[in-house]
Amino acid sequence: MKRLLMTTLLTVVSAAVFAQKGTVTATIVDADTGNSVVGAVLSVSPTKSPDKKQGFASGYKGAASSPALAYGEYALSVSFIGYNNLDTTFRLSTPRLNLGTLRLKPGVQIETVVKEAKALRTSQKGDTVSYNAGAFKVTNDADVEGLLKKMPGITVTDGVVETQGEEIKKIFVDGKEFFGEDVTTAIKSLPAEAVDRVEVFNKLSDAAEFSGMDDGEGYKAINIVTKPGMRQGQFGKLYAGFGYDAEQGSDERFKYLAGGNANIFSGDSRLSLLGLFNNVNQQNFSFEDILGVTGGNGGRRGGVGQYMTRPQSGVARVNAIGVNYSDTWGKRDQVTFQGSYFFNNTNTVNHSTTDKWYEAPMIPDTLMTRGYSDTRGFNHRFNARLEWKISENQNLMLRPRFSYQSNDPWSQTTGWQFGAPSAGGSGYSYTDNFSDALRHGYNVGTSAVYRAKLGKAGRTITLDGSFSYSDNQNNSNSWSNEMGSQPDRPEVMEGAEGEIPFIWDPAAYLTRRYLRTLAPSTSYSVRGNFTYTEPVAKYAQVSLQYRMTYSSQERDTRSYITADDTFSIAGLKPDPLLSNSYRSGYLTQSVGPGFRYAKERSRFIANVYYQRSTLDGEITRNGSEKISHSYDNVTYFMMGELNINRENMLRLFISSYTDSPTVTELQSVYDVSDAQNISHGNKYLKPSYTHRVNFHYVNSNVEKGRTFMWMFSMNTTQNYTATQLIQNPGTLQIENNTYNPLYYSSTTNLDGYWQLRTHMNYGFPIGFLKSNFNVEAGVIYTKTPSMLGGEIDPETGLISGGERNDARNMGYDFRAVLGSNISENVDFTLSWNGTYNEATNSMDASRAKNRYFNHTAQGNLKLIFPLGFTLTASASYTQYIGFTNDYRESYLLCNAWLGKKVFRNQRGEIMVGVNDLLNQNKSFVRTTGSGWTQNATNSVIGRYYMVQFTYNLRRFGKKGSHDIRDYEGMGDAPQRRGPGGPPPMGRFH
Repeated sequence: MKRLLMTTLLTVVSAAVFAQKGTVTATIVDADTGNSVVGAVLSVSPTKSPDKKQGFASGYKGAASSPALAYGEYALSVSFIGYNNLDTTFRLSTPRLNLGTLRLKPGVQIETVVKEAKALRTSQKGDTVSYNAGAFKVTNDADVEGLLKKMPGITVTDGVVETQGEEIKKIFVDGKEFFGEDVTTAIKSLPAEAVDRVEVFNKLSDAAEFSGMDDGEGYKAINIVTKPGMRQGQFGKLYAGFGYDAEQGSDERFKYLAGGNANIFSGDSRLSLLGLFNNVNQQNFSFEDILGVTGGNGGRRGGVGQYMTRPQSGVARVNAIGVNYSDTWGKRDQVTFQGSYFFNNTNTVNHSTTDKWYEAPMIPDTLMTRGYSDTRGFNHRFNARLEWKISENQNLMLRPRFSYQSNDPWSQTTGWQFGAPSAGGSGYSYTDNFSDALRHGYNVGTSAVYRAKLGKAGRTITLDGSFSYSDNQNNSNSWSNEMGSQPDRPEVMEGAEGEIPFIWDPAAYLTRRYLRTLAPSTSYSVRGNFTYTEPVAKYAQVSLQYRMTYSSQERDTRSYITADDTFSIAGLKPDPLLSNSYRSGYLTQSVGPGFRYAKERSRFIANVYYQRSTLDGEITRNGSEKISHSYDNVTYFMMGELNINRENMLRLFISSYTDSPTVTELQSVYDVSDAQNISHGNKYLKPSYTHRVNFHYVNSNVEKGRTFMWMFSMNTTQNYTATQLIQNPGTLQIENNTYNPLYYSSTTNLDGYWQLRTHMNYGFPIGFLKSNFNVEAGVIYTKTPSMLGGEIDPETGLISGGERNDARNMGYDFRAVLGSNISENVDFTLSWNGTYNEATNSMDASRAKNRYFNHTAQGNLKLIFPLGFTLTASASYTQYIGFTNDYRESYLLCNAWLGKKVFRNQRGEIMVGVNDLLNQNKSFVRTTGSGWTQNATNSVIGRYYMVQFTYNLRRFGKKGSHDIRDYEGMGDAPQRRGPGGPPPMGRFH
């Protein structure tokens, strides 16, 4: 019995010891210089099972940390390009073993190391996916954007970066913000060859990252880790070009392009400068639209990037400059500063067309318009971040910001909406709209976060507050057509030539109304948050959070009906139907508990909030209307993360939020500013309530260099703010005025808005092609409810009755990218992406599907010949196909450039080439909605010829050498070559 007990005891103890695990850490340095080696590959395997290898890499300052390993004896091999392998053994018998400093000796064992480094394309730790930049080759003069386009799971479209189904909101460089919230500028301002790694992660809010309690206000971000050898020196790119457009009718025959970027890095002190001047529609930046001139501000919920928008349609003449500076001060590096300033001036000209078909369940009409616009804009933007580490337990962060915007648009649109009454159409109406406006405004504000640890680990307090103020002016002269539909077909103008309906005589279908509108507005907001966290167990925390936001807005709109297009208002009073003033105050308060559990590879966070919103407003027109509403809701946020191992990660978000109606949506007044499209507010609107689910799975096979990502998202909204529309409502009497509009609309609450999306990405290297292949596929389904038809109550202006229509759209997309890693002299990227859509309307008795398909095949090539001669070429074929409404639109865009490398180390290049060789470039967009399909086109840059000179600035290290091979991480390692895209003026627009 004793022997049996002893045997059992020894077995249990042995099993317990065997089951114990620990981690191994080390620091990898150059044996000769002592400099850290970033990106070294560490391979560890049990001495008794050498086939069971696990790999990991050294990171910042050469630090390396292994995955969890069972206690026992191991063999370790450390390798890096240009160094001899370092082989050693160790015994792990404690939870943490530090191997100290491991020194790699320079050598020539390149072949074996390349084999290992080739596989290390991606890795992951927690919610961070890290891409090894050395595994994705791009041209020496490529920017970060070109590098990102080759990485699996990342897409870049017109400067907008997306990954795992989410838009990137900020770019960080070595952990510091770079050009604020302007992602487009950031990815075009750094050379790709300066990048060691690209890290995609979920950035918590300033308050949450200190306490660890995710508050649901985080966002997707990218951190660019630079090579150690490029953190001390000056680098960048300068370019200038001059060209000629020989085509007849060109607005500007002579083309020019100049600009560049310069980065001056000295350890933590970093200065980046950029400039861009051209008339070839290069707009490599986003701008802050505080005036709302693009039609939106990113949603009522706000958040990071809420005002950032991409440039508008058309061809622009651009002037832009920017500067970004960051540094660390103090004996203990306790103060960190980051700030950026950006200015841009654009003059955008656009010739546009719109062809719109109304179909069941709408009245079968056709709308065709042609427009011209000339818009001039100025933007100044400054933002900064100052962080003071008061002590080990206290931290203070300030974020001051200022922006100014001026917008001067001139536009005119004419056209016809027509449908023969005998065929069920609404008749014939003429569109004649003109606007000449001058808008300007500024926004100033700051935020502050104070964070403190209160002794016990996990016990923290966070105070977070902000204030902002804006002042805008919006003045305009405009005219529009007051006349509604007529039953008779217009006569053809004498001697007119062209397509119907643009040869019809509008004289009998036009009654212009001339308006001069003055609309100043001011607003301010105050926000405060309080968060307290308390540990309740070794791996668990609870929290209590209180939030308060108050926003106030005032607007005074005065519109005058003038006699003619001189827009003189002398002796006139504001029109009572078109003028009003309002003020509003929104107070939102929420309070609730939270819970956080984190242990090793698992993390779970849950927050629940009781929310009360109070609206107090007043609208003044002929009389005064007070608006007061209170809303009570419960919102929630949950996040679960499971790191199964170093290769597999699961992440799940579940949350909810509310959107409360605005004062203008609740006002019980008519909006007759467009006499053909009249609307009315709805004082009975309720807040919409949205539930959201996001799921992510990431697999990174380090040994084989394969990456797989899958995401799924779902949004559904209760009390969705839907449009209620009546087409051809007939004659309306509004305060003794008679109107005959084409459309009358209001808003109402409807349940049943849905959006479902799933997307998969798989990337892997193809050895025999020496290339990386990425393939993506996804499906998106949306259901948008609305109300069509009904009766207008003449007393209240609200619409009763009508029928619900659910506009459903199912979209399928696929994308494949093959990016070469062949050599520094031969480089190509081939890609194809296509989207197929099916749109239906529930009110359409025939259940007909509106089916359409668009796809683009694109190729980029760069060849470098002996003596430094170069060929850069790109081609893109785009086709739009409509199966239901039979149409086909396609174009082939080709760019070609011949060049010669000049100067020492070939850092300069002279190029001669042509943009849009076949002169086929087009801008075409198809959209669908509740009972309609629309095709739209806008102006683009066509064919032009240009000579360009480019100079790559490189000066590194204490000795200021110009030879990039002299510095750490940039020796005889294979050069990254890229998509072979055209130089800056040859990008696709």
